[in-house]
Amino acid sequence: MRKSAKVEHEETRTAMCGKESLRDRSSGSRRALLLGAIIFSAFAAGCSETDRGVNPVRQDTLTVAFQDLVSPSTSYAGTSDAILKDGPATQFRNGNFGAVPYDTIGGVRLGSSFYERRLILRMDISSIKNCSKVIRATLAIRVVPPAPDSLTLGACIVLPAARDAWVEGIGGLGAGVSWTTVDGGVPWTYEGGDFDPAPLDVRTVRSADSACVFTLPPQAVLGWIRNPESNHGMIVRSLERRLAARTTVFTREHESAGLHPRLEIVYLTGG
Repeated sequence: MRKSAKVEHEETRTAMCGKESLRDRSSGSRRALLLGAIIFSAFAAGCSETDRGVNPVRQDTLTVAFQDLVSPSTSYAGTSDAILKDGPATQFRNGNFGAVPYDTIGGVRLGSSFYERRLILRMDISSIKNCSKVIRATLAIRVVPPAPDSLTLGACIVLPAARDAWVEGIGGLGAGVSWTTVDGGVPWTYEGGDFDPAPLDVRTVRSADSACVFTLPPQAVLGWIRNPESNHGMIVRSLERRLAARTTVFTREHESAGLHPRLEIVYLTGG
């Protein structure tokens, strides 16, 4: 029997809040394990406490940016990104949107119901080989003015899992990462992606903004450098209670390379 629009709307609101509630109850222990794993990976690769305490003034500092077709060189193509959609139908929830040049994130109204959209992305930064201390790291995603007037976004780290990493995909059902699966077949533990609900950083995009720039914890990025296999990237999602708040983001597939996501890292060489 078909549900009424009102029932569907209430179920959507309940689901969006309920799933985050489940995350919140377990986020403390998962976050502790995650941070422990990051620190362990840094030490295991040869970085000692002395390395992390080096005075930047006395060492060589390098800045490198990772942006498809732009930097570190025009041949760089190490970004993976896709849009995760929670409905309204199977083709959205199970569908892969890894080949779109841009799409909406936040709350989208379709008919009488609201559905959430998220961006999942990661950059291959394994070319940084030397033992270094990360001084600063930023992730910039290009956006269009949000509707209605502003949107608060959080960049959340994707949690490591004892299974296959998520796959960007080329679009279609079962063809890559989706709201329900990491690769078109293996399910997320939690629909919408396995991530720490405590954001790495929070930014508000306003009507005059053309980019959203997140500041990332240096230790988290250091962990990715030390152990590239631990780099599962981030999920950028709306933190708004207003279900209709949304913006459009550009992905690595856009024809204009300057609109591609960009990760910039400032670090110390040596060690």
